[in-house]
Amino acid sequence: MLVTGASGRIGARLVQVFLTNGVELRGLYRRLPREQMPGLQAIRGDLLDAESLNAALQGVDLVFHLASYAPGIRETAPEDHPLHREVSVQGTRNLLAASRQAGVRRLVFASSTRVMDGSDSLYARSKKTAESLILAERDSLETVILRLAPVYGFPRQGSIALMLAAIDQGRFPSLPDFAERRSLVHVDDVVQALLLSAIRAEAAGKTFVVTDMQEYSSRRIYELICQALGRTPVPSRIPVWLLRTGAAAGSLLQFLLRRPMPLTMERLDRLRRSAWFDAAPVARELGYRPRYDLQSALPGIIEAYRSGS
Repeated sequence: MLVTGASGRIGARLVQVFLTNGVELRGLYRRLPREQMPGLQAIRGDLLDAESLNAALQGVDLVFHLASYAPGIRETAPEDHPLHREVSVQGTRNLLAASRQAGVRRLVFASSTRVMDGSDSLYARSKKTAESLILAERDSLETVILRLAPVYGFPRQGSIALMLAAIDQGRFPSLPDFAERRSLVHVDDVVQALLLSAIRAEAAGKTFVVTDMQEYSSRRIYELICQALGRTPVPSRIPVWLLRTGAAAGSLLQFLLRRPMPLTMERLDRLRRSAWFDAAPVARELGYRPRYDLQSALPGIIEAYRSGS
């Protein structure tokens, strides 16, 4: 089997799970890891280099397609970087062509619920186009698409980690209750869904949403993080107009300083917009059972955050 994006947040965790259980696999890396890991055949390649994909896929039966463009932490518009289109669209097109040539049996693709929440970002559009390319291959290749909710479980990466750091440093406002609903998912439950998608015959040709099957709100996430940090959540007395004023100031500072701000107009609008999705089909059809929710996972995330790991 081959994992694209093996050095990414989800890919690295999937590789770790395989190796811990004695499963040998290949990982596709743009830059080879410094240390060799027993059981891992690290292959240098790039989704935009079709020749490197042909070599990586020789003899491969199963592909976990997890690669995507990873924005830098200082990018102020991370979801609209042009590399999203190149990696997600052209990269997926190249991978599918190489998979056909190599006789790959099944391809599991990590997409995003961003394709469903009304976002018009280049990231969301590119993921949706990649899904269309993959679905067009269903007659010649077993395909499974997993639309992942925002993934947590990382101490310093992802939206939850960024929010945690901002709250810990006193740089995040007390959010009011916007009465919106949203979904999240732990990285280890993403790995569970990936494995089920690889082994269950019923998954072929299907598209599933993957969440931790809980319902959150921005206010609830704020409260859970405060409590896990040992802080008392500040009562929500900030009027929305004042919050929007602060977000507008954050947008201006982000533009002037060319570095991300904890709260901007775009982030505030996203916090106010519902993004809850039903994961019952993946539970019903594949036997998916999430093991984590944000409240139970936060102590471990904060411990890793404090230790700098």
